[in-house]
Formats: sequence, structure tokens, C-alpha cells
Amino acid sequence: MSELPVIQTERLTLRKPTEDDIIPLLMLSQDEEVREFYGMEVFKEEKQSREEIEWFLKIWREKTGARWIISLKDDPSLIGDIGFYDYDKKHRKAEIGYKIARSHWRRGYMSEALVAVLDYVFKDTDINRLQAVVDPRNPASFLLLEKCGFLREGVLRDYEYEKGEYVDLIMHSVLRREWESR
Repeated sequence: MSELPVIQTERLTLRKPTEDDIIPLLMLSQDEEVREFYGMEVFKEEKQSREEIEWFLKIWREKTGARWIISLKDDPSLIGDIGFYDYDKKHRKAEIGYKIARSHWRRGYMSEALVAVLDYVFKDTDINRLQAVVDPRNPASFLLLEKCGFLREGVLRDYEYEKGEYVDLIMHSVLRREWESR
């Protein structure tokens, strides 16, 4: 099995998760603003963060996705993560997800990381459709996706049960042919 490729951008390194990422990921999950629209529960202990890192590695091993740690080029510390998962081989589609530390918001880092992952997905895999579901109360994520070529498809009513209530999510997608013709 090949290693998860390292992806370099102008300012970022997208790399394989390591043990050193467990505590920073734990702290990221505990930031209420970061997870407000993410649908994840707060990690209360290191074990939960370790399990998340293990899942990141497992989806690559099992060829059902890829999840990178986002770090600045000159500092290997975790500032976020990004990747695709739920790869459906028959239909050649997957879902993308991402999160970034609040201290790194509004600097264009996530746009840079997302473009790099889209380049990887559409050059190095057979995925034809990459989709994202977004909480309707998260305009920053809508803008990010649209900036990177995703199209809004519609509302998925009561799509997930989070924090004691059902939430609608908005489906977005980008297709290989759209990405290649941009």
C-alpha cells in the first residue's frame, strides 16, 4: 500500500496524520466555533482524538478516502484537516470535509487546501463527483465551495441528527468535467 501523498501548495503542506497531531486535534475539536456547523461532538479526552487520527489512516488504507493534516509550510503543527471519504467505487463519488483552527480563518488557507485536494482527486483518482453537505447557517463554507467550483444542488431536509435535533444540510458538488474545464 502506498503512502498518503504529501501535497505542497504555496503556503501549506497537506500531510499524513501522526501521533503529534492527537493533542492539537483534541484542542481543535474543543473550539465551539470551529465545530458549530461541523456536526461533530466535542472530544473530551485524548482517546477520541486518537480514534479520529486512526480513522484518517484507515480510510486511506482501505481505499475509501484520504484525510490530510493541514500545516503551514514553515511549521508542521496542525492548523486543520481536509479530505474525502465515503468513496463509492461503483458510482465514482465521494464526500469532502474540512475544518481549520479559528486562529487561521479568513486567510485563504482553506481555499488553497481545497484547490490542492480537488487537483489531487481529479488527477490521481477515478472520482467523477465530489460532494459536500453544509449546514445552512454556515455562509463561510458556502462561499468557499462556490469559490472552488462547487454548485449548490438543494436542501436535504432533516438529513442529520446533531446535538439533539434534526438539521437540514445543503448539498453541493463539483464534477470532474467542471473542474477540468475551469
